[in-house]
Amino acid sequence: MTIEIKPEAWTQAHDAEVNAAFAGHAKSDASGGLLEPTEYLRDGVFCRVWKEGQPVAWYVVMPHRHAHTLEIEIALAHGRADIDLVADVLPLIEYQCREADAIRVTTCRPGLIKKLKRVGYRCEAVVLRKKRGKA
Repeated sequence: MTIEIKPEAWTQAHDAEVNAAFAGHAKSDASGGLLEPTEYLRDGVFCRVWKEGQPVAWYVVMPHRHAHTLEIEIALAHGRADIDLVADVLPLIEYQCREADAIRVTTCRPGLIKKLKRVGYRCEAVVLRKKRGKA
């Protein structure tokens, strides 16, 4: 099986693709409905995943430079049902990010958390949110 990753320049078509994949999907929205899926992604790198010459997934990585470290966030990822993003794509992303000191993923999906923990990721923080009513 041949899997390739190809970065793409961000366009309005990417906005539409990201919104189509994530808009209105509460179980995937770590912001609890406060952010649009593309709200802060345009500073990231959109990467398309190709399997045997066919597009099967995409993800957005965002570098975060700190005083002494480089952390790369996998901001969003989306794939078809016939590809396992953690088993098939994450090792390639980790290789792509090999110069980083850390890789960060934010998710509210319990199944993904379990899969990531099995491959060495750990929880470092918990986000607690109380939404305010509108007047």
